[in-house]
Amino acid sequence: MENANPPMTLDLSFLPTVLHAKVVQELGELQTILAYIGSRLENVKQFLNGFVNLSNEIVMDDLEPDDELVDTPLVSPCLDSDDDDSNDGEVLN
Repeated sequence: MENANPPMTLDLSFLPTVLHAKVVQELGELQTILAYIGSRLENVKQFLNGFVNLSNEIVMDDLEPDDELVDTPLVSPCLDSDDDDSNDGEVLN
């Protein structure tokens, strides 16, 4: 990396030229960084807009009935301690 400080010189007319070149170089680097950040922000914006534009509606015509649907009773994994006729579980209706 080049020395960031301008060379020491007794000729003061040389100093503004060196400083101008350094300012132009720094400005170019800042513009590059700004463009990178802008593109990243645009990607985030597009990503978030994908969530905003999601439909919250369910199209009922697209749903097909499940012919194998069986109504099974729910079985409680917890048994009452007062029940004397304990089995594998208590059927909840």
